[in-house]
Amino acid sequence: MAYLNSTLKEAIYMKPPEGSGVAPGKVYKVVKGLYGLKQSGREWNQEFDRSLRRMGFFQVECAPCIYTKGQGKDMAIVVIYVDDTLVIAPRLETVLKVKKQIGQRWKMEDSGEVSHFLGIKISRDRVMRTMTIGQSGYIDQVLAKHLDKCTKPTMVPMQSIPEGTLVASAAQQKEYPVIVGKLLWVANSTRPDLSLTVGVLARHMCEPSQEHYQAAQRVLRYLESTKEVGLVYRASESQEPLVAHSDANWVSDATIQRRSTSGSVALVYGNPVAWKSATQKCVSLSAVEAEFIAATEATREVLFLKQLLRSIGIATGTPTVYSDNTGCIQVSKDPAQHWKLKHIDTKYHFVRNNVQEGRVQIKYVDTTRNLADVLTKPIGRQAMQQARSGLHLQMPAAVYGTGSPSYATVLKNGGHTLKQQHNEQGTYTVEEGS
Repeated sequence: MAYLNSTLKEAIYMKPPEGSGVAPGKVYKVVKGLYGLKQSGREWNQEFDRSLRRMGFFQVECAPCIYTKGQGKDMAIVVIYVDDTLVIAPRLETVLKVKKQIGQRWKMEDSGEVSHFLGIKISRDRVMRTMTIGQSGYIDQVLAKHLDKCTKPTMVPMQSIPEGTLVASAAQQKEYPVIVGKLLWVANSTRPDLSLTVGVLARHMCEPSQEHYQAAQRVLRYLESTKEVGLVYRASESQEPLVAHSDANWVSDATIQRRSTSGSVALVYGNPVAWKSATQKCVSLSAVEAEFIAATEATREVLFLKQLLRSIGIATGTPTVYSDNTGCIQVSKDPAQHWKLKHIDTKYHFVRNNVQEGRVQIKYVDTTRNLADVLTKPIGRQAMQQARSGLHLQMPAAVYGTGSPSYATVLKNGGHTLKQQHNEQGTYTVEEGS
């Protein structure tokens, strides 16, 4: 009931319900932020902001929902999302102190050490130094409500992009945007392997076809097979604290007037923290142009993350954007190549400007090791399995049977090779080399 702690600035009156005992012609004056009023959320946010500032916290400019106080081991971080709050600090006593200060100001529910936040399950293994986030509980709810019965599981969310020639039934058209909206929450929160597929489905929210509805059902079947998959964050001393992988699929989708699809994945110390799959706004005349536009979006993301990490005391040096297109890298570094892309919108030259100014560097990565590839086009089962591994999407050990064969995956990032030896129980070892 956090909204009730805020005081409204505007004069708002409410008609009393029948049987309330209020004299005819009288109304209530609303003085506190009630749930349902459009200004209540903002009034609560401003009230919380003022209180945190009085406690000595500073708002992070590039991420207004994050507040920091102190430095080093004495730092405290407060993250707010509407009326949910997360307190983070290197020391437990710092967390307890901040929670006590907040509790002295408002009545709150203390959930203790975080295990769930915004419907996301958070698991920590202090021995292996890993943290895993997943949404199996939420996925179970979605499947129970929307998955058609008697459907076969699948390990690939989309085989090909649906063209949409058959008219969907009224019931399917009504249910489709509900399904896609829920899938978007999963894809954006913990499942980058779904970003492209759900993005394709989201283009047709108003008039979905029968093929689009069946494609949404296929994603649900894929989630049924992989609902226990979690995004694993591992302790790392990577030589490159902040990188992004960028890719584009040039004019391959006839359903969007041959516009290309951009994909990017940003990693902090080798762990995916941000990902995006999006249709480009204009038709690219070449693969180089499509990759150049995609690299621009990746550059924007790493520069934002650099600011965010600096605000919480983490220095990253110069971020790196990886592309598998040598032409894109060449035009990003060499002003003499400007004539080849002089026709495109000025904003897309952002990547070249930042490369020349030394704020970001761009390097080559082989297509087979480009983590953004899965965000640009549908891929097969084996490629999807490799993509999930590269994106740190992993099944918990309890899901696997015993005695399964092992397999090896090699990821090379800018001359730094990680050899990950897996078995199907989810265990692994890591060897570093050049």
